[in-house]
Amino acid sequence: MTNIATVMEFEPHGPAGTGLVEWERIDPAGLVSGTPVQRGHIYHEDADAGYLAGVWDCTAQTEHMGPYPVDEFMLLLEGRLVMGLPDGTDIEIEAGDAFIIPKGFECQWKQPGYLRKVFMILDGPVPGDGDNPGLHRITMPDLAGGLAAGGQITDRVDFINAAGTMQAGLRQCGAATIPGLPVQASQVLHVLSGRLTLGSGQGRRSFETGQTAYIRQGGTLHWQTAPDTRLLWCSHARAAS
Repeated sequence: MTNIATVMEFEPHGPAGTGLVEWERIDPAGLVSGTPVQRGHIYHEDADAGYLAGVWDCTAQTEHMGPYPVDEFMLLLEGRLVMGLPDGTDIEIEAGDAFIIPKGFECQWKQPGYLRKVFMILDGPVPGDGDNPGLHRITMPDLAGGLAAGGQITDRVDFINAAGTMQAGLRQCGAATIPGLPVQASQVLHVLSGRLTLGSGQGRRSFETGQTAYIRQGGTLHWQTAPDTRLLWCSHARAAS
């Protein structure tokens, strides 16, 4: 029997009927200001790998400068964020921007108001960084720029974590159909333009511009993309047991 991959949608306000639920309070010892209330929904968790993916929102807060505790990919759905760096530089992030913070990177989270995001978190060991520049900056993929049309699918990798188990970037697709493609990593796929259709024995699901698909690692899927489809993607490959 064919192993069928799992496909779901990351609904921007959480699942219908439950939405985002309130989580435990953020430790005030880590805060400069604010009494934030955070809510979220975890669509996929692998506790053994320190892995979470879902949707989160929170009211205003400013944290202390310090090392970021995890590798985290984020797509800001609503609100505004300023990430402060030790040299005094501020990086401004607006709704619609994607960004990745590597584990251990020194920075300060400054959130002036309500914020909502899609996230993928990995809390794993950090090997020696070698010459990986993505570990020494906040990476913000260019979502406006296109990729060279060299074929039906063109990928750009903007970030790889220290362990090589988490990657993020941009994918540009022509009109393409790929049957029975193995799913070798769990993936967040946000449709920037066009349409993505994913099919399995459970049926077909189409994702339009502005929607976020999620695929769990394992099994196979049929992929179909409309012309000029652009996808923001982030993936986590679980180590084989």
